[in-house]
Formats: sequence, structure tokens, C-alpha cells
Amino acid sequence: MSDDYMHKEYPKRFDRTSFWEQIKRTVNGKPVSEQDINMIVDQIKRSLKPRSSDNLLDLGCGNAALASYLFDCVDGYYGVDFSEYLIGVAREFFSNQQSTHYYCDDIVSFSNSFLNPEVIDKILIYGVISYLSKQEVEQLITTISERFCSCRRVFIGNVPSREYADAFFKRRAVEDYQLDDPKSAIGVWWTPEEFEEIGGCRGFDVEILTMPESFYGTGYRFDVLMTRSARGCD
Repeated sequence: MSDDYMHKEYPKRFDRTSFWEQIKRTVNGKPVSEQDINMIVDQIKRSLKPRSSDNLLDLGCGNAALASYLFDCVDGYYGVDFSEYLIGVAREFFSNQQSTHYYCDDIVSFSNSFLNPEVIDKILIYGVISYLSKQEVEQLITTISERFCSCRRVFIGNVPSREYADAFFKRRAVEDYQLDDPKSAIGVWWTPEEFEEIGGCRGFDVEILTMPESFYGTGYRFDVLMTRSARGCD
């Protein structure tokens, strides 16, 4: 399955209001429960600690259905996704002329070219980091560290855990699988230690988080919270 199909063409298979199906927030093809969505939102809120004065940057926002749960918590929202279709859905259904801003762009390129990085207080990257190569992730975190100096917290969610990859595929009777291919169905599988090293080398304190046992992705995914260390930008 090509990268363009999986992330750009696949969402078009669904009705414009089938928000969770469009972004594959599903279990066995069915949308995840409202309980699961609320657990995700609670984890993000606990981690990012959004304030009414914050500007939130959402890298890989998809159709912004998930982020819309955070709109009331922040002053401004900036959503970026390279799917023109999903950005169109976001603008149609999850838009406020005064506080939401959407951009159709690759998130690594956008992070390097955004003209006002100093306005961003918090960054959310949910469910998309595995579709970047490890080199791209290092580049992205470097850019955030160096350009987004007002950003104190970065939340990276739903990361496939390399430790549990073999068991994951074995349960599904899959013998031929790739763990380092960002164009595969799940993308790149990571260890928590890799994020600790990447963030730590770039001025962030790194905390590895897990979801409650009842969460649909528990057991093979983890979350990452990067908090700007006291020394800030060099």
C-alpha cells in the first residue's frame, strides 16, 4: 500500500462525517468507543496541561476530530496535515474563524518553514510519528527544540512499541513484517529508550506514558511527553 493511498486516498472512502474511520481510529474496522476517545483526550490534557492562553500546534492533525476536544482549553489552534482531503474536512466541521488555523503541508517541512514558531506554547503529535522515518523524527524534534523556543511541552501519542511487535504480529498470524518502514500499515516501531535519547539530547526531559488497561491500544503502544528542560533554547 503506497504512502499516498494510505494517508491521502484511503480517507476518501468514507462519508465526510465518518471522522474516526477516515483517520483509522478504529478496531476491526469499527470506530473506537467514546470511552476510548475520552481516555486519549484525558491523557493529552494531563500531559500538555493546556491553558486558556495557549496556542496549540497539532502536527499530523488529520481531520481535527480528536483535537476538537481541546479547542475549549486553548486560545489558538494550528493544525497541519499533508492530506488535502482531511484538511478540507477539518475546515468544514471543526473550524472557528477566530481561533483555528489549518495548513496542508508535510509536518517536517512545515516545522522548518512556519513563520511564527514563537507563538506556539504546546505541540501535539498523535498517531502519526510512526509514519516518519527515524531520521525524520530526529530532524523534527531538533527543529522543535531550536525553532519553537516558547514551546514547553510536546506530546507524542500512540507510538508502536518495538518490545511487543513480535507478539502483536504472531497473534495475527503474520510472519513477514517490517518494523522500520514508515510506509507500512503501522509504520516504524520504537523503543522508549530511543525517544529518551532523542529528546534528552535536544534539551527535553522525557517521560514515557501508558494508557489504562481498558484502552484498545494498550499492550503494544506508548505515549511520550517531552518537557523543555530548565536551560530552554541555547
